[in-house]
Amino acid sequence: MTWETVIHRSIAWNALEAVQQGLIEQVQSNPSKAFLLLSEPLPTFTFGRNSKPGDLHWSQALLNQYNVQVSPVKRGGKWTFHGPGQILIYPIMHLPSWGYSSKAVRAFLEDFRESVMETLTSLGCSFVEKKEPFGVYINHKKLVSFGLAFERSISSHGMALYLTDQSLFFSGINPCGVTDGMSTFLNENLTEPKAWDSVATLLEDNIKKRFSFRLSRVV
Repeated sequence: MTWETVIHRSIAWNALEAVQQGLIEQVQSNPSKAFLLLSEPLPTFTFGRNSKPGDLHWSQALLNQYNVQVSPVKRGGKWTFHGPGQILIYPIMHLPSWGYSSKAVRAFLEDFRESVMETLTSLGCSFVEKKEPFGVYINHKKLVSFGLAFERSISSHGMALYLTDQSLFFSGINPCGVTDGMSTFLNENLTEPKAWDSVATLLEDNIKKRFSFRLSRVV
C-alpha cells in the first residue's frame, strides 16, 4: 500500500477538479494507491447537490470585484467558499484496501476528523470540539468543514481548515453549517500564527498515520 502527496497552491478550481479526477482514475486502476491532495485554490464559491441558487447573495459585480468564481461540485452539501487562507485536503483512496468495509463511510469520516483534531491539539488549540453539522469547532465556532463524495468505494473531496479570516467571503453565501459569526480561523486561536506549509505538513502526517493505523489493525 502506498501514499503519495500532491500539492497545488494558487490553482483555479476547474484545474483542481481535473487533478482530483486524474488521481481518482489512478486509484480505480490500482486500488493499492492512495493520494492526499493538498491545495489552496483561487477564490471560489462551490455548491453541492443540496444547494439552492438563493443561497448565493453576491451580485456578479461583487463576484468580479473579489475575483470569485462560482462552480458546482459532485459532493453532497450546499454552498461553501474555498480560497486563499484555507488548507484543503482530499484523501483519495479505496476504502476496502485500507481496512474499511465498502459502506463504512462514517468510520472513515470519524478517523479523518480525529486526525485533524490531533493536529489542532498538538498546535495548542484549546476547546476543540466535534459537533454536527459534521466538523471541528472551537468554542462552538466552526474551524474545519468536511464535504466528501464516494463512488465505487473510492473517496474524493475532503476537508477545509480555515487558517486565516474567511468572514468576508462567507458573508456572500448561506454556507452549509456556518452562519454569520459562527466560524473561526486557526491563527485567531494560536499564540503565534502558523504558516500554511507548517500546518499542512502536520495535517498530512497525522492523516496518513491515522489511516495507516486502521490498515494495520486488519492486516
